[in-house]
Amino acid sequence: MNRKMKKYRYIISAVAAVAAVSVILSACTSGKESNASSAAPGLSTSAQESTGSSSGDISGSESNDKNSTLSAKGLRDAIAKAYGDNYLPDQAMDAEMIESEFGLTKDMYDEIVAEAPIISFHPDRLVAVKAKKGKESEVKRALEDALTVMKEQQIQYPVNVAKVNAGKVLEKDGYYCFMILGQTDDTSENDNDAAKFAEKQIDIGVKAFDNYFA
Repeated sequence: MNRKMKKYRYIISAVAAVAAVSVILSACTSGKESNASSAAPGLSTSAQESTGSSSGDISGSESNDKNSTLSAKGLRDAIAKAYGDNYLPDQAMDAEMIESEFGLTKDMYDEIVAEAPIISFHPDRLVAVKAKKGKESEVKRALEDALTVMKEQQIQYPVNVAKVNAGKVLEKDGYYCFMILGQTDDTSENDNDAAKFAEKQIDIGVKAFDNYFA
């Protein structure tokens, strides 16, 4: 009897030991799966961040490529094309004329294109200039002062007053543009109509300027 009891106790102990080992193995397996599962989202997030960073780099590269193709000459051509036959400045201004009329000296810009009509009756002007780094505010101020002089101090033919008053100084990415442009107004019967006509004409140049940098 005692021998049988010992045998049963041995069997029970063995079964209990096997069960304990099974529980331990199951717990270890579950822990590994849990760890693998929790690691996966971290890897996915990292991949998304990497993709996002790559996308940003591409965008920056495209922006740099765009900036490298810009030029004062290209800006001038885009604006002149927008006006077609109504682009009246047909004579290039030299450095001396540019300094005299617009106050821009050679040390203020990297590139410049300035044009005015051969026929002095027309007040039309176009200056497209790439300012030197650190000279941006000086270039802008010089062009704004030149526009103020034309509007307030120079005597204009009555038919040209509205066109001069509609003149603009624009800026974008270190480029500045002085423009008094548009078709000659020979239809307006009063100052209000003339002002509206001039604003519509200058808007052609403003849109061409904006589109050039788009």
